[in-house]
Amino acid sequence: MDLQEQLATRIHGNVVIMGMGNPRRGDDAAGSLVAHQLSDVQGVRVIDAQDVPEDYLGLVVRQRPDTVVLIDSVDLDSAPGSIALLDKDHMADYWPSTHRAPMCLLMDYLQRETHARIFLIGIQPRQTNFLEPMSEEVSSSVERIANVLSRVLEMPRTPARVAFTAPLRGEVPA
Repeated sequence: MDLQEQLATRIHGNVVIMGMGNPRRGDDAAGSLVAHQLSDVQGVRVIDAQDVPEDYLGLVVRQRPDTVVLIDSVDLDSAPGSIALLDKDHMADYWPSTHRAPMCLLMDYLQRETHARIFLIGIQPRQTNFLEPMSEEVSSSVERIANVLSRVLEMPRTPARVAFTAPLRGEVPA
């Protein structure tokens, strides 16, 4: 399944997108840039949480989402720009983060408070050095994710909460 098909099967109902990353740390800004590119999409709450996603948890909960899509740079131990869809059960494998709170704790909290489907779109960074530019590979992935999410979010979505049984794991084919 390609990225669009995978996202279309996982995104339902009321959707919140939260992009994360430090805009001054090269490829770490990827999630934040995706959120910025999606800011005009209608019918979806898009949050650019930068490097303090914990500050936006209350806002996410108040939206009463059915689906929460987190987007962040994650060391996937793969080629720069690689993309993976991950659920909270797989986040322990990808601990390195620039955020104060570990991603699995953020996902646990959001799951407990919203009962929504929570997953992360992870992007493999090339570098996250302070004041370095974003790499071409990650920039290309940012564009791809923003374009695909925009198309998926424009599709009609199932309005009611649904049971999610398919686990998320692994890289998305190009």
